[in-house]
Amino acid sequence: MRMNGKVVAWSLLSLALGATAAQAQERDDASENQLSARPIDPHDVLMKRTLWRRVDLNEKQNLPMFSKNNEITRYLIDAAKAGLIPAYTNDSCATQQTPEEFRKKILVPNEVGGLSAEEIAAGFGQPADNGGWGDTPKKDTKAAAKPADDGWGTPVKDTKKTAVVEDDGWGTPVKKPTTAKNTKKGAAAVKEEPAPVEEVKPADDFQQQALAGTEEEFFPNQLSLLEVKEDWTFDKKRSRQYNDIQSITIYLPAEQSSTGLELPIASFKYKDVERLFRSDSKKYIWYNSQNTAQHKNLADAFDLHLYHGRITKFSNAEDKSFIDMYKGEKTGLMKSLQFEQELMELEHGLWEY
Repeated sequence: MRMNGKVVAWSLLSLALGATAAQAQERDDASENQLSARPIDPHDVLMKRTLWRRVDLNEKQNLPMFSKNNEITRYLIDAAKAGLIPAYTNDSCATQQTPEEFRKKILVPNEVGGLSAEEIAAGFGQPADNGGWGDTPKKDTKAAAKPADDGWGTPVKDTKKTAVVEDDGWGTPVKKPTTAKNTKKGAAAVKEEPAPVEEVKPADDFQQQALAGTEEEFFPNQLSLLEVKEDWTFDKKRSRQYNDIQSITIYLPAEQSSTGLELPIASFKYKDVERLFRSDSKKYIWYNSQNTAQHKNLADAFDLHLYHGRITKFSNAEDKSFIDMYKGEKTGLMKSLQFEQELMELEHGLWEY
């Protein structure tokens, strides 16, 4: 009986452990963060704040990921064109861009040649029949009221119905061409064959061909602005703080934009970007100027936070940036630096307790 009791006890324990393992495996993955490369269980998150960082790739600290022919923007754009990673309209990564929409975003606006679609629709560029002066030229229907005078007071004889034969000096008479004249009004109306009219292509087709021939894309070194969205998270199970990157957005700098504004081009899930960088560690490099034998992978550079990005916004009810909150760029910059120091002190305080 004792042996049977032990067997039953061990059987019940095994069943309990098996049920717990099965329950852990059947955990719903829908609650996990779908943007993160290393998602943290929501039940383990003690504190979280979402931060937006502005990364200027022309800064000295960020130049290793913007070296010549190894620009991070070049890799992202080429991968999106090849279909290796999807591009999205904003940093929430909910709406995916089509290849045509993505290509239009990276095209240099044609500001010199051709007309815009609105100008063409308004009628500009259409062929004008009036010479461009607004008045339709009138046809000359007036005829000479008097017979032509030869300048000596003697009217020129009418030779409409008579054909004068002249000798060309070689014995063969040559007939002179006759012209028909209106003898009643004295008008010399000469019949001429109309000139052939060439067909003019519609202006729309011409403008489309002209615009298609002059389309150019921005160079990767012109797209020198990134926005990194990350979750400042404290994991209570591991007792440490993580900067969990969610998405990376390429921005068109204000100096490259015709409007003078920083315009978003495309956003990418960091999970997709990290997988792309890990796929070829020798190609996607963080350039090490001090030791070229020790280049790092771009994914490692993001994990180690080797880049510098100023915090421009944190999650708030009004969804405002520091500049919008404090009504000025200088004050917004100072408050941004102050906020980053407060986050460091908060992490230190969590470790104390």
